[in-house]
Amino acid sequence: MLKFLLSSRTLAATLTVCLFLLITGAKWATFDRFGSAMPDWDQWDAEAVNLFIPWFEHDKFTEHLFTPHNEHRVILTKLQSLALVLLNGQWDSRLEAVTNALLHAALAAAFWVHCRRWIAARWHAALFALAVALFGLPLAWQNILGGFHSQQYWLLLLSFAAIVTLPFERAWTKAWWLGAVCAVLALGSMGSGLLAAVVVTMVVGWRWMCARTSLREAWPTLLVCAATIAVGLLTRVEVYYHEHMKVKTAYDFVFSILRSLEWPLRDCDWAGVIMWLPWALVCWRALRGKSEGFLRTFNESETRPMWAPPDEHDVLTLTALGGWVLIQIGATAYARGAGADYPASRYMDTLAFGSLVNGLALAWLLSVKRTLNFQRYQHYALAVVWLATLGIGLGQVLDRNLRYELPDAKKYYVKAEANLRRYLATNDPKHLANPDIPFPSAAGLIERLAHPSLRALLPVPIRPPRALAPAEAAAAFQENDATRSDPRTPPRAGLSPATAPLDGTKTWGTFSSPVGATGTWKSRPLTPGNFGWLKFETAGDIAQPGSGVSLSLLDAQNGATLALVEPTKTPGDSWRAAYVRMPAAPFVVAASDTAAAPWLAFSPPVEMGAGSYWAWQAAKNGALLFWFSLGTTLLCTLGLLLAGRAPSER
Repeated sequence: MLKFLLSSRTLAATLTVCLFLLITGAKWATFDRFGSAMPDWDQWDAEAVNLFIPWFEHDKFTEHLFTPHNEHRVILTKLQSLALVLLNGQWDSRLEAVTNALLHAALAAAFWVHCRRWIAARWHAALFALAVALFGLPLAWQNILGGFHSQQYWLLLLSFAAIVTLPFERAWTKAWWLGAVCAVLALGSMGSGLLAAVVVTMVVGWRWMCARTSLREAWPTLLVCAATIAVGLLTRVEVYYHEHMKVKTAYDFVFSILRSLEWPLRDCDWAGVIMWLPWALVCWRALRGKSEGFLRTFNESETRPMWAPPDEHDVLTLTALGGWVLIQIGATAYARGAGADYPASRYMDTLAFGSLVNGLALAWLLSVKRTLNFQRYQHYALAVVWLATLGIGLGQVLDRNLRYELPDAKKYYVKAEANLRRYLATNDPKHLANPDIPFPSAAGLIERLAHPSLRALLPVPIRPPRALAPAEAAAAFQENDATRSDPRTPPRAGLSPATAPLDGTKTWGTFSSPVGATGTWKSRPLTPGNFGWLKFETAGDIAQPGSGVSLSLLDAQNGATLALVEPTKTPGDSWRAAYVRMPAAPFVVAASDTAAAPWLAFSPPVEMGAGSYWAWQAAKNGALLFWFSLGTTLLCTLGLLLAGRAPSER
């Protein structure tokens, strides 16, 4: 068993899983701290208007599915969102973001598995760490927090799969079909999805010119790519309201590109040369044919010319991947380059992928066996400068995001949730008459929320609670109705002076009740809902052993206890959520306070889908997953050292 666990294949597989979990855990932890389950901005159009309402109201769903969102046809994002809603029963941005993290982590794992074979074993750890940093750190924070931003990950994942398989695999094989399907599906990710087919065409054309493939072998691939490009161009969309974002001058176009190339640095337009020099050197070696195996003696029996490089899969793939990123940068500069501003956060995952390609290119250069000594020294010097530049830039991005961008996003989410929650509780438009709402206009948001089918899908942060009313009066429990109160001066009956009232809802509490008053509170019977969980907000001494206060669900027929409602920690003067499974039979909510000093407060329950609950659990435990995976990674690294693997040379 020990021999099996220490085998290189087992350790390599474990490291791949660890890479996947490290990135996933890091993204989940970031969302848990700064994100929100509330749908935001573009989601109310692309998902609500053009997906959920047509599906649930049977209104031309297929037509709406293919309706472009701005310049993009985000078909894959829509289908993913619809699948999650149908499985969960609720429209939850947290569930979407948790799923998106899996896509990005899958790309990192696929890159690691496919590309580490091209470099010496001594550089595997460095490539592993670079992938964790570029994919796991909160660099493109908009994509981490935005449930709708899965199109960025679909674009990267499908384009990568198409580029590394389609140009090299024999037509009609399984791997070739995988690449072909990915190239076609990339059209449904974003408007620039056709660029993967463009790059594949260029690689196949290069191999044909170098006599490494024949037209007879290449025509199926060229046909698939030509059809994909044609469909992409014919279905291309431009919208008038984004015309002001398009590049207007050559200056803006050039400097917009430079400011993407220099990422992650800012104000250093020269840094793009350093950050992209490793990739450029690999391209130069490919063109000149001077790397290992490139010097070939001319054989008169061969029909290829002397200058033609050999069919090096790794060199061509590295060139193609970096070229794809550069074309994406150029396309973004054209469409969003007005003013030559720095790239928005949502584009940084593509730029981070470009940095990973350059890191791989650098490791490839350092792995070449027969490089001259002075060239090897140059490559080591480049590695030091490149890593220093990258490290400084990543530090700047992280400092800016953690100090300003992410905290500001959290503040916005908290305010927007509160305003939308108050509106949904009262239908009073005055609660949306401020900038902190999750849509550009209050009227547009009200129009969308007028659809009952959409309101039925809303997630926990903004979803109105189940109607809860006492079966009979209970002197010990005071009702605090903040549904229509002024949020600046809310009522606070039954709450301690240090406990902030919950806005937009009712609560019941026993603080400041008549001295010595004790008793029980029972609700009228509630019918089971269609969701898997109930969420209560609780305050006071609940969950404290021996406190004499409790909250539970009872069977409406025989009074048997179905479940205890307790948070994981005693909340005291703050509110803490308590989750309990939805009963299968009619039930009542029962609260009890049998002691004079301890107190209890609780809210009506909010229904929560099972997927929403487990997404919350996943995000909550993201940091734990990260540290567990990091520990496992270190153990695997130690196992590789104990196994005595000698680093291989190219």
